[in-house]
Amino acid sequence: MLIRKFLMLLLVIVLTSCSSYEIINIDVLKPAKYTFQPEIKSIVLVDNSIPYRGKDVHKVNTLNSKFSVDTIYADNFSTLSLKALKEELQVRMFFDSVYLHPDIIKKDDRLINRALSGQQVDDLCKQYNAQAVIAFEKDIYSTKIQVNRTYVYNGNLYAYLDASGAILWRAYNNLNRELIYKETQLDTISWDALGFKIEDIARELPTIKASLEELAIYMGSKAADYATPLWESQRRGYYATGNFHFLQATEFVRKQEWGEAVKIWKYVYDNYKKKTKVRAAYNLALASEMLDDYESAQYWLAQGTEVIGSISGASASVDKKRIISYSFYMNKRTKEMKELKQQIGGVIE
Repeated sequence: MLIRKFLMLLLVIVLTSCSSYEIINIDVLKPAKYTFQPEIKSIVLVDNSIPYRGKDVHKVNTLNSKFSVDTIYADNFSTLSLKALKEELQVRMFFDSVYLHPDIIKKDDRLINRALSGQQVDDLCKQYNAQAVIAFEKDIYSTKIQVNRTYVYNGNLYAYLDASGAILWRAYNNLNRELIYKETQLDTISWDALGFKIEDIARELPTIKASLEELAIYMGSKAADYATPLWESQRRGYYATGNFHFLQATEFVRKQEWGEAVKIWKYVYDNYKKKTKVRAAYNLALASEMLDDYESAQYWLAQGTEVIGSISGASASVDKKRIISYSFYMNKRTKEMKELKQQIGGVIE
């Protein structure tokens, strides 16, 4: 009996003398860079560009020579980008309908910098019963191939290929006849390869044209971020152990029963002092975020910040950094939620 009591006492001492900060993964809905008013239900994607032509577009640097190639162009760059944009927008299901206009609008290369006119936007929207237009207006691209001999890899050749591009996008709101955004998108994607001979390298790297086509698809997909919210994977942490109450709450967290965990952490906050109180406040802020109560999350972070000012020591310093960092994030997240409500029409599930 005495041994049993001793073991129980030892367990309590261990639980109260250590604290585990556990990481969880969550999905967070991030607002689009630009806001389309909720009345915009359908959009039309159009090609309003002239195929790119430039000098010194593709640079090749090998062991013994440097030269440029100006005869390889990706005249399907805009087509591939727009198709990828359409597919990504359809996957995100933000708009009711996404249409891709099959014809190139701009025919005269002297008008390379001209935007769509109000009449052109209106005609496109009427044709598709849409309320807005996203236009691929202009593009430039280039590649660079660099080949070096590296003794880190037994004297083999090391090479990389960078494909870089810029796309000018414009989005037009036909409801109020205003420009939603004018955005220059910049991106680079890369490949590398090892080989004993140049021929080995050539087999490993994509062709210049293939690299440009992959770049076009990648940029088209990424351009959806300008127009629609996106789910993003993020990490959060919470204090999982430290005393028996934290262990109880952790069991509820693992079952996604945040409301039950809140009850326990509130008890801890009300009945414990200093360090334990701060950690309960931090956990309550996390639970509030999980329950989409951002006002309460900020409240609990403020409470924790107030208490931790009177605590010293190495562990308190770590706790303080965590709570300050979380406070900065929560202020930013509150602003994001206001943007999301505008973009989604005030309803966020």
